[in-house]
Amino acid sequence: GKYRHGRPADSRAASPHFERFVATYLEPRCSSIVEAVATAAGGLGVSPTEVALAWIRDRPGVTAPILGARTVGQLLGALQVERMTLPAEITTALDDVSAVPVGYPERDG
Repeated sequence: GKYRHGRPADSRAASPHFERFVATYLEPRCSSIVEAVATAAGGLGVSPTEVALAWIRDRPGVTAPILGARTVGQLLGALQVERMTLPAEITTALDDVSAVPVGYPERDG
């Protein structure tokens, strides 16, 4: 779908009504992560939700990702992730773009 300020058109963050609830989580670093996930999804021919869920699912220490599907289509897409394996180069790229800067949070205080 189309993006609004780096957010999928069907996401809560793209809605003017819900944007105020999620805006604090969408700083430039987060927008970069969203763009990287969307780029990976485009290259793989899957949805950004599928890439995000597969990436989170496979991170060390994660037992299971939690999702909030609003439609049957979103739920069915999320369930497809069980059969999905991200290529190592995509996982590495997403890990790199999401890495917490050295010195955080001490540098901010």
